[in-house]
Formats: sequence, structure tokens, C-alpha cells
Amino acid sequence: MSAAAKSVHKSFRVRTFRPPPLSPSAIALLVVGLLFLVLQLVFAPRPLGLSTDEATYLAKVDPSAPELYWTQPRAWGIPVLAAPVALFAPGLTVVRAYFSLLSSTLLIAAFWPWLRVLGAGVAPLAALLFSTTWFTLYFGPQVMPNLYVGLGAVGAIGMFLRAANSPRWWRYGLCGAAAALVALVRPTDSVLALAPVFLWALVVRRLRNFRLLAALAGGVIIGWLPWIAEAFVRFGNPITRLRTAEKAGPQGLSLDITNLLIYPRLLDGAPLYCCATGAPSAGGPIPLSFAIWLVAATVVALIGVILASRRGQWPEMLLIGSAAVSVAGFYLLLPSFTALRFLLPAFALIMLPVAVLLAAPLQVRGGPTRALAVGAAAAAVIAHLGLMVPKAESKLDHDAQSRRQSLRIAASLRPYVHGRPCLILGREAQTTAYYLKCQVQRALPTARAPRRVTRAQAHDVVVVAVLPGRPAADSYMASWRELSLKGLSKGVRAYVPPDQEGR
Repeated sequence: MSAAAKSVHKSFRVRTFRPPPLSPSAIALLVVGLLFLVLQLVFAPRPLGLSTDEATYLAKVDPSAPELYWTQPRAWGIPVLAAPVALFAPGLTVVRAYFSLLSSTLLIAAFWPWLRVLGAGVAPLAALLFSTTWFTLYFGPQVMPNLYVGLGAVGAIGMFLRAANSPRWWRYGLCGAAAALVALVRPTDSVLALAPVFLWALVVRRLRNFRLLAALAGGVIIGWLPWIAEAFVRFGNPITRLRTAEKAGPQGLSLDITNLLIYPRLLDGAPLYCCATGAPSAGGPIPLSFAIWLVAATVVALIGVILASRRGQWPEMLLIGSAAVSVAGFYLLLPSFTALRFLLPAFALIMLPVAVLLAAPLQVRGGPTRALAVGAAAAAVIAHLGLMVPKAESKLDHDAQSRRQSLRIAASLRPYVHGRPCLILGREAQTTAYYLKCQVQRALPTARAPRRVTRAQAHDVVVVAVLPGRPAADSYMASWRELSLKGLSKGVRAYVPPDQEGR
């Protein structure tokens, strides 16, 4: 072969793509994501019944189930995330496994940009601390939005900082995609978490990149679009929908520092939600060990912010801190209804400065001081795991027991309903209706039958009321006959209209 031919042949040689080798921190982050998945698969009981919220989200995209109550505050993000499995109605086990895999994958994706932003070891350690917090593990396999708001916010802010330091078009796109996820899942939370990014990016020169800000804004707008479109079609307009959503809680939104006394009482998960009356005592006593954990995490996070700022990473800490304070401040001070899951985005963010401090010994040279610091950091992580992981397991087991009632009710009613069009009323109505693919009516026995009940009877729809006892003598159900069913919980009874054809 001539020299010229060899040159041409060489120029057309296929080059194999070799991805860059993974850093130790990247490998550690992958291991953390795998650990998060394994813990969920091990701890989540089978079956872990659905909550009312979960059934509502799944019914939105399950073609075999009628839509349940879709209220103004709800958004389309979780139905979109659930659609790949809900479309096939595969059963609880597959749904739980899918969301365990999804949350673990997004955990890795959310903290991946931080590998190059905050230094060696910080991203995997922050992901470990957040993913092993009991309420993160608890909501990992569940069809609920707040975890994905937190992961989306961490990913969006991390990718924003990464793109600001090293601009690439695809980083702009990923930043916008993460912002779109946050807005799609909970539109109003996207404002709380990402508005500080816009503010400080305009103030701090190192962060000022208008193309990047446009990508972030575009993602937020895209995420809001389904909510806005639905507001016009179903709820009048977006302003009306927002105002109605604001009043969805027992007392709507109003400044109330009582929540500051309630949230510490929820740290052990008993109760999981609180409190219609707003009385701190309804949340039970303050759990000492978890209160110490909260104080320690806050102090360590503040020291981590100071340490990172001294290293020149104050813009990064500014974005993390302002976003976490914005989310936490809103939910700590305004809603009359409190739940620990509302603070998941704030906890996801503050674990980054916590990890900055705990990973600091890995970034200095050896010596007795370093060895002591490594030991202290390791002890803190072990104490965190020892407190949180057993609590996650016990909380999942406890709630699995309480959710089995609707599974038993559905199993008992299934032979009677036998796949016919049906309407479920009363106790555990939402979840029972989803399991049976029925419509639902939440009204308890009243003097006059709701329109949906009379319409169902007129169209030969199977109507079943599941009640904790006999219906009141002055209610429209007084003449209904009781079904003799096996498997119902003690005290639970099922009633059908007297003229309804049954088995």
C-alpha cells in the first residue's frame, strides 16, 4: 500500500469512544445511589398500601381507574413520573419497585453536578446523609411529590453553578430540565426554591449568565404550563386556582409561628401530619434524640457554609442557603397544616454544607489532627445512620399495617363488585375505590343522598358504602342492607341500596 493510501486509510479509521475514568467521588456517589435503592427494596413492606394522595396521583394516569378527587393544589408532575407503570396497572409491588429505582436514579443525577462544584467527597457524602434520613427513605418508594422537588432543586442549582463556571449548551439544557421537573411536580415550590437563584445570579458577577438564566426560566415556565392550562380549563383561571389552593388547609395561609413548635415534634414521625387545630401539643412530645440531630445538623451546616465561603465558594453557599431558607421559611411560618415532607427540599439542600464540613478532613494532608477529624466525621455519620435507618424501617412497617385496612376492604368487595362499574362511599373510600377501579364519593351518611349516588343508582352502577358502624337512622342509608363479607376489619361494615341486585 502506498504512503498516500495509508494516509487516507488512517484518516477514515473508526475511533472508539472511551469515556473518561470515574473519580473516586463519582464511584462513591454511584454506590450511595445503589445503597438507597437496596435500603428501599429491603425496608418497604410488601404490600405497602397506597395513601389517599398516592391513589389520587395514580388514578390520574391509570386508564383502568376513574379519576379521584383532583383538587386545585395538585400538579401533574407525579402522574407524569408514574405514567410508565400506571398505564399498565401492574400492581403495588411493581409501582413500589419503580419509584424506588426512580428516586435512586434521580438521587445520583441530582448530586452529580456537585462533584465538580464543592470538592472531593462532598457530593457523595451529602447524598448519603440525605438519602438515609428516615423521611427520605420513607418517601423514596412512595408516589409523592416532595422528594422530587428536593432532588430537582439540588440538581437545578448544582447544574446552574456548573454551567456558570464552565458554560456548555448541554449544561444549560440540563439545568432547564431540572427546573422543569421541580415546577411540574409542585409549581409554587419551584418559585420558593429557584427564585433566589435568579436574584443572586443578577447580583453576583460570577453567576451572571443571561443565557443560563434564560434556560432556567424556560424550564420553570415549561413546568408550569400544564398547571396553568388546567387552571383555565377546569378551575376558572390561574389566579382563582391559586387563591382556592391557598385556602385548601384548615385555615389557609397566614403568618403563624406556632409551626416552629410543631415541626420539631414531627421529627420522629408520630404523627406524620399535624395539626388541624394548630396546637403544638397535638404533635406529641419533642423527641430528644431527633431534636439533637436537628440542632447538630443546623450547626454543622452553618459551619460548613463559613468554611466553604473562606475557600471562595460563597456564591455556591449563597444559592444553597437562600433556597433552603426560602422553602423552610414558607412552610415553617405560613401553612396551618404541617407535614415533615414539606421540608424535604430544604433538608436536601442543607446536607451539602453539612457534607462540606464532614468531608473537609479528606482534603488536607495526613497527620494526627487529620486522623482525629476523620474519626469525628465518621462518628457523626455513624450516629446519623444509627438514628435514622431503624426509624425508617419501623415507620414503614407501622404505616404498612395501618394501610392494610383498605387492601382488606377491597379484597372483600372484589367478588361482589366483580369488575362492574361501581361507586364506593365512606371509610377508606379513595384507596379502596382505586384498588377496585371504582368511582368515589366521600360523603358520609346524611339526610339526603348526594347527586353522584342517585345518578349512580339510576345508571345501574354498583354502590357500596363502607362504614365504621351502622348508618344513622335519619340518613338516606338507613334502609340499606348490610353485606355479609369475609375479611373486613373489626367494626367495619359494608352496605348497599335495598333494591340493588347483588350476589
